[in-house]
Amino acid sequence: MSRRTRSGAQFSPYELLNLPNSLRSFEIIRTNISLDALLHDAVADDDLYAAEQEAANYNPEDDWEDVDDPDSTLPPSPPSPLTPLTPSSSPTSSAVPSPQASRPASPAPSSVPVEKARGKQQAAVRRSRRRQRQHAGETPYDKRPDARYSQSHRQQESHTVHFDLADAPAAAGAWVGRQRANATHRLRTLPELLDEGGEVVEWNGRDPKLIVDAQGRIIAILLGTPEDGEWPRVIEDAVAAMARARREAIRSGEWRVGTVHRRGTHLPVRDGVSFGGGQKKPGNLCHSRFMRRLVRRLLRNKSIRRIAGFQSMGLALYAPKLYRYYCKVLRTLFRNHPKLIHTFPNSIFPAITLNCGDTVTFEHCDIHNCVHGLCGITSGGHFDHVLGGHLYLRQLRLIIQFPSGATVLIPSGCLDHGNTPIQHNETRYSVTQYAAGGLFRWAAYGFQSAKSLLAQPGGQDVKDAFDGVPGSRWKWGLNLFSKHDELDADRVAAFQS
Repeated sequence: MSRRTRSGAQFSPYELLNLPNSLRSFEIIRTNISLDALLHDAVADDDLYAAEQEAANYNPEDDWEDVDDPDSTLPPSPPSPLTPLTPSSSPTSSAVPSPQASRPASPAPSSVPVEKARGKQQAAVRRSRRRQRQHAGETPYDKRPDARYSQSHRQQESHTVHFDLADAPAAAGAWVGRQRANATHRLRTLPELLDEGGEVVEWNGRDPKLIVDAQGRIIAILLGTPEDGEWPRVIEDAVAAMARARREAIRSGEWRVGTVHRRGTHLPVRDGVSFGGGQKKPGNLCHSRFMRRLVRRLLRNKSIRRIAGFQSMGLALYAPKLYRYYCKVLRTLFRNHPKLIHTFPNSIFPAITLNCGDTVTFEHCDIHNCVHGLCGITSGGHFDHVLGGHLYLRQLRLIIQFPSGATVLIPSGCLDHGNTPIQHNETRYSVTQYAAGGLFRWAAYGFQSAKSLLAQPGGQDVKDAFDGVPGSRWKWGLNLFSKHDELDADRVAAFQS
């Protein structure tokens, strides 16, 4: 049976069967290469590479609370199916006799590195499964600071200002901040702030320093850094992740350099749960398809997660009453709205903004944040913190040196704040966490808006009961700030009761 091509040529697939036997024979070329040994080496190299990758991605800080469990019942990994075959067991040894069969087989590579690598992998799996069992069903609000942390942490200093936080502007009901008619929304330079009577607060960015108002309340916390030599690497890794996000946003056309918004000219990447600005109920922030992938990639970064956890524990350590209030309200909120998603498993803050590149913010006030709450800010990048990048609080007349890697907690909902410009060719990034005041109001009004509450019979009375007479709730919120001489007692009452 033959076939014809388009050119008219004919051929048959059976023509090869009619060739002479001399042309149909095949030449067998024998070599000294052992296929079994090559397969064994390939499997060993693959296992070793996987172990090295596991060790490279392993973060010891994530496992500080775990210890190796010698009594673990996790079965060992099964042996590789590609084990070396001896000449007698090879399926082809009897079919095709080899002239090299009489030679001694090449020694198999040592299995010690492979077994050591597998041991590390199994230990990592055991630790991961233990953490999953221990934290199953646990929320960020179940975490408490280690009682030993406050004893081993560096001794904090205090800086008293001649300002009473009770004089800070708050909206009616004292859930959110009050709109400013004189908001500048522009950069303020260091000489300009000094001319207005600003005071420079020198800070190394490592040791804690507490800002105390005229009534002794701790109203701002210069938290510093963890006592961990790896923290600079954590900051560099987080900055690198935000820099990549900025480049991808520019390349995709999602953001353009020079775009000006209310807080500056940097790229803000936001995520989390919020309520306000026309929302009918609390919800997760929405993104385009590209930004959704970008946000997911950033939130999976271990260094960014560590920064978020450090900010949350800083709030617990120096504002324990406020921390417990956050836990109580937000735990109830997330239980009643199962579709809400936590940004991080180790942080009680429900929302985050990653400020990617050229992060020098205009003077502004985040009036939608909880007015009697604190927001965490961690700076990163390469800049001279003595010459620029200061954090200034306008009502307090403070110009605070804010080095890269440092963390602060400030009442961003009631105090105007911003950064001084950095020098040419310097870079600055920041990670900010916060909580919208509307979330607490929604929970207080019975998980409904004020408009919905007032539409019900007796709704005005219920609202007045929560809000109180003008100024009374603001006074109640101020009591959530610990006083410097009562901090230890507040910690005991909040976490050991």
